[in-house]
Amino acid sequence: MTYYKPDWYSIGGNVDTNASFKEQNTFWMNECNKWLAQLASELTSKRAPRTGESYSTVESQNFIILSAEDEKYTNHFLKFLEFSRTKILNNLKDVASDDGFAKHVLIITADQETYYDYLFMFYPEDSKVGLSGGVYLNDGYGHFVFPSQDISFTESVAAHELTHACLAHLPIPLWLNEGLAVSMEDVVLNRNHFQMNPEIIAKHQKYWNEDNIQAFWDGSSFGSTGVGQELSYHLGQLLVRNISEDYKQFAHFCNDAHFSDGGEKAFLEYFDVSLGDLIEGLLGDGDWSPKQTYQADTDS
Repeated sequence: MTYYKPDWYSIGGNVDTNASFKEQNTFWMNECNKWLAQLASELTSKRAPRTGESYSTVESQNFIILSAEDEKYTNHFLKFLEFSRTKILNNLKDVASDDGFAKHVLIITADQETYYDYLFMFYPEDSKVGLSGGVYLNDGYGHFVFPSQDISFTESVAAHELTHACLAHLPIPLWLNEGLAVSMEDVVLNRNHFQMNPEIIAKHQKYWNEDNIQAFWDGSSFGSTGVGQELSYHLGQLLVRNISEDYKQFAHFCNDAHFSDGGEKAFLEYFDVSLGDLIEGLLGDGDWSPKQTYQADTDS
């Protein structure tokens, strides 16, 4: 099943770029509200025959939620989102950004079936959509989509995906993007899930080699299954933790790093060593540096 998906490119062509920020913001908010009203009607028409619940919107200063959730759930979630936004922008100063028009949109589908039906509209035909508890779709009017689930789990996913949204203006490699997102989950939720012990080190050393490390630098390993994906997220967070101790230097790197070379050129400029040298202490002697020109990962 497909749902209403505006032609944001055409809509953007109607914006008066000479108008004030307030006027342009109003234009995009009006378009956003029309989109969500149509989508709410379509989602409700599918949901209502089974439960009688209807979709509606609630909003705060910076967010709009479209869902069939009750008021207690959405009010709690809005407060969490505002708190998360502030935390991310403060902790990633001069890197993360929330500039732009209109509000962040979050869609919470009433069930898993609807969630995946909606996601399929944003992927090439016959492609596989991995299991997930929520995504940020950086397509047209970028927005978040979640299935209905326990609020504590949704909050964890939201902190991760909101970090991606606040980094969307930067063409950074996926390992850096995911490393920052996982790290911000811990900051927002005031926890530390990162672990480093002999067992984890052994798993890295057993799995990575000079060939498959390129999948980490180009981002494709984050979409793999099993241990490769798990170790990719862990390695991304490890690198971010190690190179962000001098935050000013790290911020410069983030603003100049590019996915096309895995961030190698910018890393050499700001840290005077190769990315391969950085992970040699973990993986041992070897040629671990990015080796090729990579393409953008449009699914991240």
